[in-house]
Amino acid sequence: MTELDARLLWPFTWSGPALAGIFGIGFVGLAQFFPPPAPTADGATIARLYIEHGSAIKIGCFVMIVGLVLLIPWAIALAALTGRSSGLLRHGQIACAATSTTLIEIIPTTWALAAFRPADLSEGVTRAFNDFGWFMLLFAWPPFSLWSLLVAIAILADDGETPTFPRWAGYLSLWNAMLLAPGGLMAFFKVGPFAWNGIMAFYVPLLVFFVWLVAITVTMLRANTRQRVEPLASSDH
Repeated sequence: MTELDARLLWPFTWSGPALAGIFGIGFVGLAQFFPPPAPTADGATIARLYIEHGSAIKIGCFVMIVGLVLLIPWAIALAALTGRSSGLLRHGQIACAATSTTLIEIIPTTWALAAFRPADLSEGVTRAFNDFGWFMLLFAWPPFSLWSLLVAIAILADDGETPTFPRWAGYLSLWNAMLLAPGGLMAFFKVGPFAWNGIMAFYVPLLVFFVWLVAITVTMLRANTRQRVEPLASSDH
């Protein structure tokens, strides 16, 4: 790793928490999409939401789309720290992160489109845009799960004397990969825990992903610190 890479690791690592904070501001504070609208809401209800709160939704979506792109530098830093022993795992992580970022950038774009001229759209079209955004948020889970699985493999396969990451981070990544999957069941339920506003399809996956992002960020920061300290220590001998 070059000196420039070592310097960039810090801002790249902090882009993860920045992503969560900026997205939260746009999603919760501005667009007010928390709690989510019910999948059973009729077209008139959804259309009224986008008509009455269109400006706030568009601003919120603008903030979200800016925050979500920060997933890329965070993923690059994570791949750099976990993929040293395997180029396949490193490149696989970056590919999954790129795919995941592309998918999630479509989410606020779709909601912003629904809020662009809702009075000119039929209620059914507005509701379809709204549905599509929620499906992209929760239904498109496989790239995220595969990414987390590759991270878990990289961490657990590190058998060096001083592993870069603790083993619990690998097991947490496995849990994250598995607990994102219930979001895929939202296509079969409009009510209950597996609907897009239900505990298993919405709250559990998003909470687990947030916990994973924060926990992995903490371990990345510790790894960054150790990398700076060890070269200094070796140069003293």
